[in-house]
Amino acid sequence: MFSKGVQDFISGLIHAGHEAPSDMFKKQALGLLGNLIPFDAALWLSGRTTDDDVVIHNFYVQGLPRELMESWEQIKGQDRLLAHVLANPFITCDAKELYGKKERRKSEVYQQHSGKFGIEAVICTALPDPKSGLIEGISLYRSQAEPGFSEDERVTKQGLSPLLVQVWHHNQLQQLKHSSCGTDEGIFAICDPQGWMRHIEDRFIEFIRQEFKGWQPPELPQPVIAWLAESSRSRYEGKGFTLHCWDQSDLILLQLQPKGALDMLTPREKEVAKLYGAGLTYKEIAADLFLAPATVRHHLESIYRKLDICSKVELIQSLGR
Repeated sequence: MFSKGVQDFISGLIHAGHEAPSDMFKKQALGLLGNLIPFDAALWLSGRTTDDDVVIHNFYVQGLPRELMESWEQIKGQDRLLAHVLANPFITCDAKELYGKKERRKSEVYQQHSGKFGIEAVICTALPDPKSGLIEGISLYRSQAEPGFSEDERVTKQGLSPLLVQVWHHNQLQQLKHSSCGTDEGIFAICDPQGWMRHIEDRFIEFIRQEFKGWQPPELPQPVIAWLAESSRSRYEGKGFTLHCWDQSDLILLQLQPKGALDMLTPREKEVAKLYGAGLTYKEIAADLFLAPATVRHHLESIYRKLDICSKVELIQSLGR
């Protein structure tokens, strides 16, 4: 059974997920978390890992200047806490477990970074999404080393961090959909202008992989990125889907609409398919469309190949008749 504090947190977080503007959600969510785990400052970032680096896409910092991240970029290669949370995803780590007190104060990370910003206690969680290849990181800071974060506080943060990320993704997607396309129809993703994914639905990944063999997120395929860079882009026509997009500040909402059977055919093939599905013979179709019977036969062969079917019954089913 959850404590009343945790119940209040979950209730407040769900409300914020539905109602808070996207640019205010993290502030509200961390404020709710602070009622359970008091802290002086916090960092919430999104990024990805490469073979030898961590690349940050965006970050929100509360209670500390944004220069915090510029400083961290200089020392992240020596950050023992970073290496530990990346190696232990979803496990909230307390920095004091990795350093002795005297050792920490002598470290480059403390002298060049943490100490400069008054960070004395840290608990941090890395939450990777294996589908998108993205990582969310949430850190809480205190300006006093003692008593530091308790074990109960560490465990509480560990349990609630996945929920924070899940509700954040829901909030961001819903807000962008309502302010952009105004519909829930389709399959959605969010990216930045450079084509790096911020949020991506499972079926979006499936369709992109069918179209671009070997593709792996979080970066969109190059043809799609090139389309996003066009000044007069309208929509992207793939073999199995159509993409629409809407710009929202520094983000882009992508809506993927799967193509139906008819969308895969040329205008002439659509005419032939409809007539053949309606019961007309080759000769009747040829006479109706002023074509040679051999041409009608050629069109039907192409239709069967595109729709991956082998009978008139399957054609009728594909056409939804």
